[in-house]
Amino acid sequence: MAAGALLRVAQYLANRSLWLDEAYLTPTILQRSFRDLLSRPPDYGQVVPAGFLVLERAAAALFGSSEYALRLVPLAAGLACLPLFWRLARRVLSERAVPLAVALFAVCDPLIYFSSELKQYGLDVLVALLLLDRALAIAERPSGRSLATLAAIGALAIWFSYPAIFVLAAIAATLAVAAVFERQWPRLVGLSAAGLLWIASFALEDVLWLSRIGRAPLVLEFWARAFWPLPPRSFDDLYWLPRAFGALFGDPAGFVFRGLGIFCFLVGCFSLGPSRRQTEALLLSPFAFVLIASGFKRYPFSGRLLLFLVPSILLLVAAGGEAVREATSSRSVAIFRILVVLLLFHPVLFAARSLIHPRTREELRPVLQYVQGRRQPGDRIYVYDGAWPAFDYYASRLGLDRSSVLRGRFAGRFGDPRSDADALRGGGRAWLLFAHAQRSESVDDEARLLGLLDPSGRLDARHEPGASGYLYAFGSSQPAPSPKEQSQ
Repeated sequence: MAAGALLRVAQYLANRSLWLDEAYLTPTILQRSFRDLLSRPPDYGQVVPAGFLVLERAAAALFGSSEYALRLVPLAAGLACLPLFWRLARRVLSERAVPLAVALFAVCDPLIYFSSELKQYGLDVLVALLLLDRALAIAERPSGRSLATLAAIGALAIWFSYPAIFVLAAIAATLAVAAVFERQWPRLVGLSAAGLLWIASFALEDVLWLSRIGRAPLVLEFWARAFWPLPPRSFDDLYWLPRAFGALFGDPAGFVFRGLGIFCFLVGCFSLGPSRRQTEALLLSPFAFVLIASGFKRYPFSGRLLLFLVPSILLLVAAGGEAVREATSSRSVAIFRILVVLLLFHPVLFAARSLIHPRTREELRPVLQYVQGRRQPGDRIYVYDGAWPAFDYYASRLGLDRSSVLRGRFAGRFGDPRSDADALRGGGRAWLLFAHAQRSESVDDEARLLGLLDPSGRLDARHEPGASGYLYAFGSSQPAPSPKEQSQ
């Protein structure tokens, strides 16, 4: 747990530049009052829980607009997850399996990274852990007070985490089935009341917040391949489910040897025994509800949006590892030791490397600082469209004169770089800033625009991870390169 806290704090203190997804949220958080925060959808079409925005606005009001202040909520969530996961592991696993589970959780790279990312995914993990912990407490020792606590926490959780609704649905279904089999009718009535409260809270959120955000067409387009194809219409559609399940163990669970993680997970599912079927159902049923929502194109089954499922995955992987130890201890202890080394080797290696070289995404801030130190009066600044949100955040903080700033009008398949190149020609010197430039096998936006400009006019360049800046001198009568010259 101490190592996990150190890794999360170290990544936070590295203070990398805000990248596109984070910068998208900064105008909503910093430029709106508490009164106006939820009066209209977030800027740039972001789909963010209302409660997360309120927490971020409060952090900004208390501690300012720096990257540290903006990432304080995710860090607090990441740190709070560590003791809560340890507590959950003690409820679910045997005493000997708890250290492996906590070790996997502490060094899991996606969990470390999203503890210092201005997004809600770390808070999703915290909410899921809190709800599962309360549900397991009820499963172990039911009481009206514990059920009332879960009902209240669940009603609030929906406002702070979108996937909380899947965890609550899983809890309600699992505990209700157990109450029916045990003929605990008062408990079933209490669960029904809690479920109605959660539905009412979700309906209120839908009216006051979700309906204002809408379906976010660009977001749906981005995640189009992350929806379960129902009904399947091809062999590729049939293969979607096992492929998505396997990918889950790489991103977001963080296993390099995904096959080994899947093996331990499946062994863990069968190792808890008949007496722990209710616990196993609480851990696994959120997967089913997310998958169903994916089939109805309501929630993508992919990547960081499934980070809240990682605790359940790691608990069952640790249970599988302990089952392997018990099955092989009479023959060779080395088998279990090798298994632990293989499970932890790459996560520990990545975690140790991140202490020396913290993760970066798009380091536009040092590029802007470089430009600010060398910019001459009259120099223009061209900002590629993907760099604009981060530039907008840093320009005022660095005191950049924005009177001669040109925003790019093309990105990927949208727009034509030639119009931007024409706007740059003439008028002396110009700095070109790039970040989050779209790149694929057929498209490289940065190269496309630079290829339209005379290379002899380049005076300076600065490159950082994910971002770059170029200084060009343009003559007033500089001709545009011909198509033949461009190809050369």
